[in-house]
Amino acid sequence: MNTHSKSRIVLALVLAILIAATGCSAQCINIALQDLPVLTQMALNIATLVSALASGQQISAADTAVIQNISAQASRDLNLLQTLYSEYKANPSATTLARVQKVISNLNQNLPALLESAHVSNPTLSTRVTAAVNLILTTVNSFASLIPQQSASTSRRAKLALPTTKDLKKQWNQQVCAPSGNAVMDEAFAHCTLR
Repeated sequence: MNTHSKSRIVLALVLAILIAATGCSAQCINIALQDLPVLTQMALNIATLVSALASGQQISAADTAVIQNISAQASRDLNLLQTLYSEYKANPSATTLARVQKVISNLNQNLPALLESAHVSNPTLSTRVTAAVNLILTTVNSFASLIPQQSASTSRRAKLALPTTKDLKKQWNQQVCAPSGNAVMDEAFAHCTLR
């Protein structure tokens, strides 16, 4: 199964969950508020990684631009999501929850679309950026799985594993920043490690 198919499956799952959603549990808010700063750092590290590789001339200017665009989009959406989750925790409202759901939906539509249109020519970098985007989306979707459902017929929640901050960092370091065997790329990957 290719990345595009996986992204569509994840998108369909999230949209089905979000359509029936009415409110977000306290658990959802607390996990989101704990993990979103890590996810935002991950999104920013995508741009840092690509800048380091560009300075070592391991990637093209076109690849640099599209990957920085992915990083910027993810960062903006994650920052907005963090603001909305904080707002919702302080003053729960259907309006704020709808905005949270819209941002999650946008993340699930925009990041895979940007990734698919990127056509990154360096296969190692393409794999790492895809892993980064998938990790961010999987984590955001785990928050969405905690949103309660409207009716009894749809009351079952998706069973996505909820990551801890430590788990997120470990997955990031293994999937995105692990050595590749290319000295220049490995130096750049070392700069994107989360501690």
